Amino acid sequence: MTRLALLRIHAVIGTAYVLAGAAKLAGADLMVDAFEATGLGQTMRVVIGALEIVGGLCLFVPMAAVYAAMVLGCMVVAMLGATVGHVARLGIERPQLEVPQLTVSKIYRASLQRSEVVYVVEG
Repeated sequence: MTRLALLRIHAVIGTAYVLAGAAKLAGADLMVDAFEATGLGQTMRVVIGALEIVGGLCLFVPMAAVYAAMVLGCMVVAMLGATVGHVARLGIERPQLEVPQLTVSKIYRASLQRSEVVYVVEG
């Protein structure tokens, strides 16, 4: 892989992390709801957002890219661990569906029942 291709990959990933961190710091509804749902709280949202922005900006500097990758990788592992720990502690609440779902198996069974109808013609 050429050096230019590697720098482009760094730039794309860095931009994604900066934008994700900015959304967390700006208090986007999706991010606020996600951190409330997992029980991590809003302080953790701000800390993670700041780390994402710093890590994303470090990906633009070739000499700091290794350190940024380590920080961002550890942050991802820590967030996964926190989410798994929260789910294990409290469990997952599954919302009740208001509308019956139409699944593939129900459609398949209905089509089989229609095809098995035998018409008797008396003559």
